[in-house]
Amino acid sequence: MAAALTHSRIYRKIVEMLERAHLDRRDIISRCISIAGLTKDELSDRSAGSLQNGLRSRIGAVLNEMEARDLIAEDSDGLYYLVASRPVVIRIERCERELIKALSEKPMDKGEIRDRLKRIFGTDKTATTRDDDILMTFLGQLLKKLEALGVIKRSANEYSLSEKASARADDINSMLSLRDDYISRLHARGGEFFEGYFMELLKRYLEKHGKRVTECYVTGGSADGGIDGIAKTEDSLGFREIIMVQTKNRIEITSETEVRGFYGAVCAARGSRGIFVNTSDFHSSARAFLDGLDDCIGINGDRLFRIAIETKYGIRSLGGVLTVDDKII
Repeated sequence: MAAALTHSRIYRKIVEMLERAHLDRRDIISRCISIAGLTKDELSDRSAGSLQNGLRSRIGAVLNEMEARDLIAEDSDGLYYLVASRPVVIRIERCERELIKALSEKPMDKGEIRDRLKRIFGTDKTATTRDDDILMTFLGQLLKKLEALGVIKRSANEYSLSEKASARADDINSMLSLRDDYISRLHARGGEFFEGYFMELLKRYLEKHGKRVTECYVTGGSADGGIDGIAKTEDSLGFREIIMVQTKNRIEITSETEVRGFYGAVCAARGSRGIFVNTSDFHSSARAFLDGLDDCIGINGDRLFRIAIETKYGIRSLGGVLTVDDKII
């Protein structure tokens, strides 16, 4: 029952409520929980691992996300209200899927692509320009990445799919759609779930590549110093490593400042390696900083998806077709 309260459903419910009245945080969370269909026993259970507390955390995360993106704000009485007339959520993975789809139809210049994405996401109808800025940031990063990968090419001012990508357009769109579904489901499960999921995923990946994992756990708590998980490994020669992890299950791009802060925490705690994983992506300056390190890496939504396929954890093959594993996510 609680699983039906996805990120998008919480988002729509918050928008629907705030279109009618200004509400405080407690009211919003309570009203969202009321549509989750919890039983009386589940509603009365307020223990640390209860469904209700998990939902409260998930709803709170959506509220924080919306406030960070200036979609909602608090007035002087501490009541939330909508900043934009029609707030929207822009996900980089969907941007990529729509970009490939657009270029599979015909070549376009950057302005045409921008206008198409604005219509698709509805940012052309919002009262704020912040969502347009986010969209353009995503678009710029995607064009640069896809051109470097040889998926798209640029001639004069127009972008088009490369010949190789054009021949596989259906397969590419199918894979991007699967990745979109996978990332969206992770977002819906919230940060606490993602911490545990990624640490198990990391354990399977390390073992698949010859490491013996002696410990792998979520640190938990608010005083973790920016370290969400720790994996301890040992290789065949007996060398031991302590891998420290920070997870961000969100749609925003990770900044260089965040990565620097995490790397500082890893060094201070005398970790051997650092992994900063974000279900979205990294700002170009954050990526440049990571590229200059030999003991810290960043894992974005793309790489996370590929690891899930490789380890068969979160993505499974059903009749020869890859699909999100409902038993895990």
